[in-house]
This record gives sequence, structure tokens and C-alpha cells, in this order.
Amino acid sequence: MKPIFIVISIFFSCLISAQTKEVLFLWPNEVPGETEPKHEPVQTDNTSGDVIRLTNITNPSLTVFKPEKPNNSKAAVIVSPGGGYSILAVNKEGYEIAEWLNTLGYTAFVLQYRVPKKRKGALQDIQRAIRTVRSKASVYNLNPQKIGVLGFSAGGHLSALASTSYKKDAYPKIDAIDELSSRPNFSMLVYPAYLDKGENKSISPELEINQNTPPFFIFGTMDDRYGNSPLVMATALRNKKVPVALHMLSEGGHGYGLRKGNIAAKTWLDLAEIWLNKMVKSRALAKYERTINFPQVIEFPKRIPKKKDVWVFMMAGQSNMAGRGFVEPQDTIPSERILTINKENDIILAKEPLHFYEPKMGGLDSGLSFAKSLLKDIPKNVSILLIPTAVGGSSINKWVNDSVHRDVKLLSNFKEKVVLAKKYGTVKGILWHQGESDANKKKIPKYNKNLAILFKTFRKSVGNKTLPILMGELGSYSKKKESWIAINNAINKYASKDRYISVVKTSDLKDKGDKLHFNSEGQRMMGKRFAEAYIELIKPKNK
Repeated sequence: MKPIFIVISIFFSCLISAQTKEVLFLWPNEVPGETEPKHEPVQTDNTSGDVIRLTNITNPSLTVFKPEKPNNSKAAVIVSPGGGYSILAVNKEGYEIAEWLNTLGYTAFVLQYRVPKKRKGALQDIQRAIRTVRSKASVYNLNPQKIGVLGFSAGGHLSALASTSYKKDAYPKIDAIDELSSRPNFSMLVYPAYLDKGENKSISPELEINQNTPPFFIFGTMDDRYGNSPLVMATALRNKKVPVALHMLSEGGHGYGLRKGNIAAKTWLDLAEIWLNKMVKSRALAKYERTINFPQVIEFPKRIPKKKDVWVFMMAGQSNMAGRGFVEPQDTIPSERILTINKENDIILAKEPLHFYEPKMGGLDSGLSFAKSLLKDIPKNVSILLIPTAVGGSSINKWVNDSVHRDVKLLSNFKEKVVLAKKYGTVKGILWHQGESDANKKKIPKYNKNLAILFKTFRKSVGNKTLPILMGELGSYSKKKESWIAINNAINKYASKDRYISVVKTSDLKDKGDKLHFNSEGQRMMGKRFAEAYIELIKPKNK
């Protein structure tokens, strides 16, 4: 009787635990395509196998499971229980899985998607769930580029569908959350079903796999009636050169979750833990993800505005101005009033990333955010032209001496771009962020002197001695904290002596995990602060 008592104890402890957890409802108003009013899920009378079965879900939600001891990965996993799209085995393939993830230090979210027989609604729910978790990354101390999915049986099919259908919105956008990507950063399938509904039991046609499909972990058994699904999915991923780890045991059946008594249950747990830890902590994931949302099409303006109506801003410095943040869909929405250049010096509509000097490293910078914010406070007839010139790793000494750095002759390139800028508009200011390469005892004492030389040269090339310059502080997250503080002190001291220079504070902004570069949220916020600082700088001062 003792083993039975233990199982029953676990069953009720999971139920009570889930009932006391925070719940995030996915749809603030109407649920798209849902005809029934929102109400509590219905628990079926069938509790065989100590399984809580939910059905008739009309108000989809996420139950939040936070670890007592978070690991350092800042990764999260959205768990989708199975149940043939008729019910959700919410404890065995949901709550219990989330509790296990918590023991590994991961934040978990158990998804209650719509059932029964509402596959389209279920896809809408998981897309919205991924976006919701991503939108709350700062609330739960997560990295928005480390949000994965883990699905069982039908939930495995749903997770695979979310991982391959992210380019097509399953529902009309309703708010700012829907501007975020619904693409998971990794996908884990355990005894998945319905993946082989193509011709001759090939990959299901709704699964559109391409080179940008996220990495997969797949586990199944050969005696599972759905055992062909893991095989065809892994083959399709392999054919598209998507990273995939496939594990198949000879026996184990279907629907075992993580419960004891089945070798498959223990095996997938051990393998998944190793894969997950490696995946979210490796730099390979960030490298694989970097260009996922980069624009596929260059768009040219319908017309180039008159020269008198174009305000030009030069972007100079090193990597945090060149951009190392993760580009999301919201960063690639163009405006006819925000222009930039490509590497051929053509005028194009601005989409992130703006810088093109380091194609293997570039990412989100603060330029587009700056321009979008600035548009709110400048005349409606004015367009903004952003000219990128920043190159990662460039010290201020290299700028002053016009050195070649990463195939770019820094100061000469800046001057050439100023000539180009004047052809199309009036240079109204410079956005500058630099100093990481000079944050050492040898270079710090010379920093202010070099700033004075360089900024004088910048202004001379533009032909404006009072040209506004906006400087961003270094972040507060560096391992070389004292040196970075010294650079910031030098920046602020220099700015205090020049009426036309403003310094943007960054002490509250976060890094992207490398203690060197601002994350995407930080880049966007810095852009907004650059815009606010510029408006303040050009305001008429009382005499």
C-alpha cells in the first residue's frame, strides 16, 4: 500500500500546488474564434492512472511555476500536456513536468490550450502564450531569447506546429504583446503524435520546416503507436540542417510522463536535462538565433524627401552603437519618414540592423528607436536619415588617428558619410557610444583629451561648431566596474563643459548576458533617451 500512498500524495500535492500558482490568462477580451463564453475548465470524471483530465477549455491560460533556486540561464519552458486534442492530462504531462523543470532551476509555464477538437484555437493559444512569456521576461527574470516549448503526445504536435508556423500569425494582432515573435527558441517533444500525416506516413503538411526552425530534442519509443512521428520529424529537420537530437528506445509505449516504473520515463528525463542545460547555456544558440528576424527584403522609399525636410543623424562609436542586441519583428517595421543607407550608399527605409560593417556580428542598435521616438516631437514634414558609421571594438585612439579597424578606415569613413548626408539633408546631430575599449588604466587618463580632438573633428567635417552630440554612458553590468565608472565620469565631466553635448544614463539597463552589450530592451530604451535628450538640447534656453 505504501507505493500507492506515495503516488496519491504526489497527485494531490501537484493539484494543490497548481491551484496556488499564479495564472496568466492569454486573452484579455474575446478569445479569437471561440463561440462559448469564458469559464473554468471542466475536469472529467475519469481519473484513471491518477491523471487529472481537463476539457471544455474556453479561457486559455498559463500556470506559472517558479524555481526556488533559479539557474543562471534565465531560460523558460512552456509545457503543453497531451490528450489527443480532446482533453489535457494536466498533472501528468503538465504540473509534474513543471515541478521537475523547477528542480533544474528553470521557470516553467503550463499551457491550458483549447480543447476539445479545437486545433486552430490551440495554435492561436500557444502562439499567444510564447509572446506572453516573452513580454514578461523582465518580470520573471528571463532572457526573451531563451523561451522554449516542451510538448507531450498532442502537445508535442502543438509544440512542433508552433516551432514551424511562427511566420504566419494564427490570429489578428490585438495589442503590443503580439508585436513580439511567437517563435520558440528551442523545442522538446516527448512521444509526440500526429507528425506523420503526410503522404505515405511522411511529415505532416502543416509542419513547414526551414533553416530557421529552432533546435529540437525528440524522444520516443519504437513500440509506441505514434512511434513513426519522432522518426519523420527528425528526418525532416535533418534534411533542412536544423539541429536535432533524436532518442528512440525499443519499448516504453506512450503516455508515461515522468512517472516511475517505465524505463522510458527515466531515460528521457536524463537525456532532456543534459540537452536542455547544454542548449540554453551554449553560445551556439545565440549564434544560431542572431539573424532569425533580419529583414529579408530591402525597401526603398516611394520618394526621397526634399533636402530641406531631412534631418540627418550620424551614429558613431563601437559595438553598442553598431548593435549587438537581438532583432525582433517589431524592430523591422519601416516608416516612410525614417531612412538609412545600405552598404552601396542607397537611401532605403530603415529596418534593424542598421549597421552593415560587421555582417557576422551585427544586431539591434538604438537608431530606429531613437528615430521613432523623435518623430513624435518634430514637424510632420520632417523625415529622419540615420547614417551608421560605428564599428565594434574600435578605441577612441583609433578614431582620432583614422586607423583601419575591421576593414573600415574609421574617421575617413565618417567624413565620407557626412558628405553623403549633406547631399540628402542637414546633419542635425551625432549619436555616440564608445568607451569599452578604453576602460583600462593606460587609456582612461587620455580619454577626455581624445574626446575633445575627435568631437572637434566631427563638428568641423559637418561644418557646425555647435552640432549637438548625444553620448551614452557605459552600462553598469561590467566585470570591470571601476574602469567603466571611470569612463562614465570622464564622459560626464567632458559634457559638463559643452552646452551642446548631452549624456544619456544607462545604469538601469541590462546586458544581454555577456556583461558587455546592452540587451534589446536596453537598446530600445537608450534610443528613446537619446531622442528625449536631443529635444531637450535643442530647446531655446532662457537668457
